[in-house]
Amino acid sequence: MKKFLALLPLLCIVLLGSCQKKASARSSDSITIGLATEITSFDPFGNMTADARSISFNIFDGLVNIDTDGSFIPAIAESYEMSPDAKTYTFTIRKGVRFHDGSALTMDDITYSLTKAVTAPIAGYDKIESFTVDGEGRLVLQLSTADTGFIACLTTPIVPKSAADLALHPVGTGPYRLSEYAEHDHITLSRNASYWGNTGKLETVTVKFLASQAELLSEFNAGRIDGFSANADIVDKIKQDKANKYRRNSNAVQVLALNNDFEAFRNADVRRAVNYLVDADEIIQTANHGHGVKVGSALIPALSKYYDKSLVGSYARNVAKAKELLQQGGYPNGFSLTITVPSVYTIHVQTAKIIAGQLAAGGIKAVVKQVDWATWLQTVYKDRQYEATVISLDGALAYPTAYLSRYESTARNNFINYTSSAYDAAYQQATTTTDQTERIAGFKLAQRILNEECASVFIQDISMLTVYNKHYAGNKDYPLYASDFTAVYRTEN
Repeated sequence: MKKFLALLPLLCIVLLGSCQKKASARSSDSITIGLATEITSFDPFGNMTADARSISFNIFDGLVNIDTDGSFIPAIAESYEMSPDAKTYTFTIRKGVRFHDGSALTMDDITYSLTKAVTAPIAGYDKIESFTVDGEGRLVLQLSTADTGFIACLTTPIVPKSAADLALHPVGTGPYRLSEYAEHDHITLSRNASYWGNTGKLETVTVKFLASQAELLSEFNAGRIDGFSANADIVDKIKQDKANKYRRNSNAVQVLALNNDFEAFRNADVRRAVNYLVDADEIIQTANHGHGVKVGSALIPALSKYYDKSLVGSYARNVAKAKELLQQGGYPNGFSLTITVPSVYTIHVQTAKIIAGQLAAGGIKAVVKQVDWATWLQTVYKDRQYEATVISLDGALAYPTAYLSRYESTARNNFINYTSSAYDAAYQQATTTTDQTERIAGFKLAQRILNEECASVFIQDISMLTVYNKHYAGNKDYPLYASDFTAVYRTEN
């Protein structure tokens, strides 16, 4: 989490100097972007939020990085090979790479980072049986089971062995480095002049923490921030004469997450009833002004090779069917439900309120409880003390495992407490076969099981609008929740 947590839709991006100055007074090679949530940790081996991962995209490199088309391209490793049995990966490490603190990248740093990922644990790294290095600058990873998609895991950041506090002092090899962190206010990223790849055009990128979409809009229209990620309900309030806009999907699945350990939701028929009562079309049109892609799956549509689009609309609203299922599940008169939602995400609050109204038709009396972000993370995500919640779940990797692994019965981020032997078997088959056709089929089967057993209600991939004032432009889309600051540049306006 986004996702997880990922949770999220809504994101934002990118102060050097006083944030009280107007945009025209700032340096032409800097940008200030607003964000409606605060980043409290950049530790890639901890529980980073989706927004933290989005910004960290610019700070860290993995052995490989993701490209805009979803392929994996050389990064710290200048090349790699996979054995025919998909159990051995060999990487040739790029020479001359330096960390943001000036230290040279060594094989010790790489093996240290891999060990951190294994012990964290980062999803997928449990398959590493051993890794060795040689004097020729090569790293050899041996997996315990075949995995043709394991390369996606290796976008996980490489950090220096000497790093003491990655949460607030992240050190990577990426195109930008963290140069300032002001708690509850902002972070400033500075261009890494010694970057091995293509550096950004902007010298500094500042992410200003603001309280809400309303404050983001106010600060943008007043010229005190240069950009932000706008919810659909405020797009028409943006001053049109000064905005460059880029529409994109969040690459996260908005869900009504059902705690399968809550008494009512232990029964699959009750969970199915909830799915028949929730109308995704109404949510997209009302809460998101039509800007969203209905999903029906725990996977994002952008991963089109693996995404099962046949699941879209499989639970069209049917109150009569829902009541019948509630009767079968032992709740003929419905039940009471609390939907706990993070107040910082307006879209999720609005969605929860709409869902409460939809559930009422089946006799389910839902109350929406708003909590702050820190409380949501602790109570809902970590402690699993909730009945239902609305959130967007992103993936740390542009690969199905990043979205689907959290539904394995034993997954530590399985915060909905979903348990299914059928799902576990399908997921394992998908992640161990060396045949690509079987792999795709396995991931689609896993999605169908989640849909049929109604692990939760999979609503939409929320569309957003990244907005810059007329002095800035540039955007790159990835099948991942990421903000690429190297794509942003100052215009002539």
